[in-house]
Amino acid sequence: MMTLQCNSPSKSGTWKVSVTVLLLLLAILLTGGISQATETFESATKKQYFDKYILKAVDHIYNNYRLLGYDIKELYTHSLPYGKYGEIVGTPGRETMCVAAQIEVILTAIEIYARETGDKSVFDFLPIASWKGYSYRDIKGHIWVNSRFRSSGTPDALKNFGMGEVVPFEQLRPGAFINFSRNNRTGHAVTFISFIDQKGHEYSTHNSSVVGFKYFSAQGRKDPVSGFDYRYAVFKKYGCPKMPYKHDCGLFYSRKQTLLNTGRMFAPTDWQARRLELIDEDPASLPDSVFDSDFFSGDTVEILESLSE
Repeated sequence: MMTLQCNSPSKSGTWKVSVTVLLLLLAILLTGGISQATETFESATKKQYFDKYILKAVDHIYNNYRLLGYDIKELYTHSLPYGKYGEIVGTPGRETMCVAAQIEVILTAIEIYARETGDKSVFDFLPIASWKGYSYRDIKGHIWVNSRFRSSGTPDALKNFGMGEVVPFEQLRPGAFINFSRNNRTGHAVTFISFIDQKGHEYSTHNSSVVGFKYFSAQGRKDPVSGFDYRYAVFKKYGCPKMPYKHDCGLFYSRKQTLLNTGRMFAPTDWQARRLELIDEDPASLPDSVFDSDFFSGDTVEILESLSE
């Protein structure tokens, strides 16, 4: 919380006045009442999210880079510009895989935001090296998933670097992020698109008919048509209902973020630079994150089903 520090009239030193309190007092003065002021204050201080630009990035990638292949040894379908600092080089063959796909979505969203708003400061928040390295000090190392970094996926990574927050699954909104585990010891990193019911009907908010969610990511290592695409994922307790869409089943539902990592990215105006003080170990002693190719195999359920037929 940002504060103003003023000299105290007493000998006790200094006292701090929270900007939050000042904003609330100002709202009361301007609106003429506490009730109305509270509404004004909550509106003014409410967190802003990056959902709109994440969804624009999803549309852009789907329209231009979908189904170009899945390869666990590759990264991005194309080079990703990073303001005046250069670019993050893409894969020559244009293949990608699920964890790298989330970085491609995020950096594409940031580029769209900078172009539409003219705000280039978004590229100053993290150095380009943070999107390339795998260490504890690099956001990529956290997106790659590393329990010693206290990161179970993209939501944790964004939270750790002051760019987002972890929220329960039920509080997600289109444009959020999920890392999930399946009952066959595999998992996935995805962009959340919507909640779904047994028939695949989509909802932007959670309700009692929800059995899973629609997502966007890269998958399909053993599928001749693989890469960026949509899937309809269903939690294990609901079986694997037939849908007229590409599907994914056997997902674990849990309130434990280590099993179902769910969260949202803040708008740049709400990014907060923070020191990484999440672990008891000396960061210098921690090895870099290593991609788990067995866990992130790219094989969704309908691909495994087709192989067994």
